[in-house]
Amino acid sequence: MRKHILMLALGVLIAGGAVAPAVAQSNEKSRQEVRKQGHKERGTRKSPKERAKARAERMTRELDLNKSQARKVEALCLQHAKDKDAMRARFKKGDKRDASFRKEMMDSHKRHNEAMKEILNKKQYAKYEEQREQMKARHKERADSGKRGHHAREAAQSR
Repeated sequence: MRKHILMLALGVLIAGGAVAPAVAQSNEKSRQEVRKQGHKERGTRKSPKERAKARAERMTRELDLNKSQARKVEALCLQHAKDKDAMRARFKKGDKRDASFRKEMMDSHKRHNEAMKEILNKKQYAKYEEQREQMKARHKERADSGKRGHHAREAAQSR
């Protein structure tokens, strides 16, 4: 009987020693803290130069651009990002964006796409247009579902 009690006590000590570090408070953030931090980071906007560089790199990879095209695309994306920031800067939070703002944005997009057409060859531009249409469809789907982010993807997958 004493052997069984001794073995049981020893087993509890060993199990407790293995579990204690896992239960002890760690330096890791809780799930809530991680989510809050993510929201803060999402609220900050990258600089126009960072956005242009990232977009140019992605397009270079996806559309197989040569070095000359990549430089032109990055310069174009930088100009477009600066234009968009300038337009956004005119509006404070809560201001209504009227039809003139929408027209100005649409004109900016149109100029950007015309310049892209001059830089890319026909095959690349066709792929670029296809990607834009896919993105528009995803945005429309997200707007129609009333969900954002990964929730929209989950909803689309469950359909």
